[in-house]
Amino acid sequence: MNIPGTVVDALVVGAGLSGAYAANRLLAANRSVTVMDARNRVGGRLLTADTQGGGDLGGAWIWPRSEHVMNNALQELQVKTVPMWLEGPVFARLQTGQHHVIPDFAGNFAACGTGAVRVRGGASKMVQTLLQHDEISVQLGKRITRIEYDENGGAQVHYRNVNDDSTGTIHCRAVILAAPPKILANTIEFIPALPKEKVERMQATPTWMEDYGKVAISFPENWWRKHKMSAISIDQMGEVQTWWEACSGIDEDGSRPTLAGFVTAKGANELKRISDKGPSGFHDHILGAVMKIYGVDAKTVGLDDSTCEEATQSGIAGEDGLVISKGGITVTYKSWKEDPYTSLESPAHEGNHFSNNYGDRHLQQSVGPLFFAGTETTPGSGHMEDAIVAAQRAAKEAEAYIDKQLRRGSK
Repeated sequence: MNIPGTVVDALVVGAGLSGAYAANRLLAANRSVTVMDARNRVGGRLLTADTQGGGDLGGAWIWPRSEHVMNNALQELQVKTVPMWLEGPVFARLQTGQHHVIPDFAGNFAACGTGAVRVRGGASKMVQTLLQHDEISVQLGKRITRIEYDENGGAQVHYRNVNDDSTGTIHCRAVILAAPPKILANTIEFIPALPKEKVERMQATPTWMEDYGKVAISFPENWWRKHKMSAISIDQMGEVQTWWEACSGIDEDGSRPTLAGFVTAKGANELKRISDKGPSGFHDHILGAVMKIYGVDAKTVGLDDSTCEEATQSGIAGEDGLVISKGGITVTYKSWKEDPYTSLESPAHEGNHFSNNYGDRHLQQSVGPLFFAGTETTPGSGHMEDAIVAAQRAAKEAEAYIDKQLRRGSK
C-alpha cells in the first residue's frame, strides 16, 4: 500500500489497559504512537468513580501472588495497592428471605477470594500513568469505522468523531486493535475482509462484563470498619448480588469510604426499570438494600436527614455512570450492559458467570499490519493481567513488523 501524507508508526485502537500498555511499550521502542478511543475518556473497562469517592466500576482486583506479569507492571509503574478488607463477619440474605451472619472466613465468601489487592486511587490510575507522555498522541471521542490495509504494507484507518460527526483518516504502518473482539468484528469494516474463521471467533467471544454492571455507594464515614464488619455480603434477593469494600477513605485509598457490588444481567434490567422512576427512588432502593443486608440504620450509615428531601442526579448509566446524591450519600451505577462499546444488543445471559475462558488462537492471529490485543485474546478469565500479557505480545509483534517495513523502505 502506498501510504500518503504523514505516517504514524502505530495506531492503537482502544485506550483501555491493554491499549495503553501496548502504546507505552512501542514508545519505549522509539516508535511514534497514536491512541484512539470512541469514549471521551481513557481507561476502557477500567472506570473509577473519582468524584464520588473512588470505587472501581470496572476491573478492580489483582492477585499479586499468582499474577507475576501484573505484579511486575505495578512495580514498573510505581503504582501502590491496598489489600482487600476481609476482617469481620459476612452477611447473607437467602432467596427465602432468611438472614445469616457468618462470623469469620470472609475471604471464602468474597467475590475476589483471598489474596486480592486493589489499586490505591482506583484501577484507571494505571492507564492514566501509562499514557501521561507527551510523545503519545491520545485522541478521544473518535470511533473507527473502516480499516483499509495491505497485508504487505500499512493501513489507512477511517474514523468518525462522536461529538460532532466529522470524519478523518490516519495513515500508519501498523494497527493494534485493543478493544473487545466482538465489538471490533461488528462495528469496523475491514478491507480486505478478515479471515472468515477469525471473524467467526471474534463474534462468538463474550466480552468481559458485557452483561453486568457495578454499583458503588459512598458514605461520610467508614461505618463497617467502625463496627468491625468485613463489608462482604451475599444477597440472593437483590439486584446487587455481592458487596465489598471498594475503598476505605483512609490513607489515599479513595476520598470517601465506598462499598461496591456486582449487578447481573437480570439485576441490570430491574435497576433500569427502577431508575426510570426517578433519582430519589433509585437512591433509596440501593441504600435500603445495603441497610437491610447489613442490619444497620440510617444513623449508622451517616444519612443526613436535613438534606434528604432533594436528590441530585448526573451522568448516564450506560456511559460513565449514573450518579445520585442524597443525604450525604452518593450512589453510582455503571451498566456495562448498556454501554455500546462493551455490549451489543443481543439476548442477555442471566446466569451468574463472572468469568469466561478466553485466548483462542484465532483471536491472537495477526493479519498483515493488524495486531490484536485486549484481555479476551489471552487465555484466562478477563483479568487485568491478561490485558497486559496481550499488550506485550501485540506490541512485540507490531514492533517487529514496523522494523521490517522500515528496512524495506530504506532499500
